[in-house]
Amino acid sequence: MASVLIREAKEGDCGNILRMIRELAEYEKLSDQVKISEEALRADGFGENPFFHCLVAEILPAPGEPQGSCMVGYGLYYFIYSTWTGRNIYLEDIYVKPEYRGTGQDWGGKKSSPHRLPHLLPLNRSLWSFLIPFSSDKPSFCFFLPTSGQGIGSKIIKKVAEVALDKGCSQFRLAVLDWNKKAMDLYKALGARDLTEAEGWHSFRFEGEAMRELAGK
Repeated sequence: MASVLIREAKEGDCGNILRMIRELAEYEKLSDQVKISEEALRADGFGENPFFHCLVAEILPAPGEPQGSCMVGYGLYYFIYSTWTGRNIYLEDIYVKPEYRGTGQDWGGKKSSPHRLPHLLPLNRSLWSFLIPFSSDKPSFCFFLPTSGQGIGSKIIKKVAEVALDKGCSQFRLAVLDWNKKAMDLYKALGARDLTEAEGWHSFRFEGEAMRELAGK
């Protein structure tokens, strides 16, 4: 039987990661906003001072099967800082190829089960913000999809939570587009607080010309 491996991304994975970034953007109906290149991913994620970290999900063939491993998902995250709570982790993207979504037993190329993984989406669009609080004195806190098995997406999320706790983070942050109601329901079920709903936060960004005007350039 094939198995799934969640591991840290390597520089040589950037081509596959970029393809999945584009697939996620297509799902979001925002493909035109993807400007990143494979070269930029290499420079920004695998240099001396990386701007981000990434996990990838691979399907490993069963012993004796002729095909090699297959990359089917990724989770891209980075560390941020809260003046109120200190170290935080932010999950920018999580993506699992559609044919591999579903329960932990649904890895063999079949169509996914009715329980599909909603996407965690970036902060640079119209979105609602969520916060999953946790602390190292509660090691039993973990993340599961609402299925009878543990899916690939939940394995990625659990690994990000483990990284956060290992690094002394007090919060695990993420965001979702305002039309993705399934994702909102999932995050609430996992214990996340909806910060837009609870505290009224709105997200802003400066781009291009606005940034240059601010900087006087």
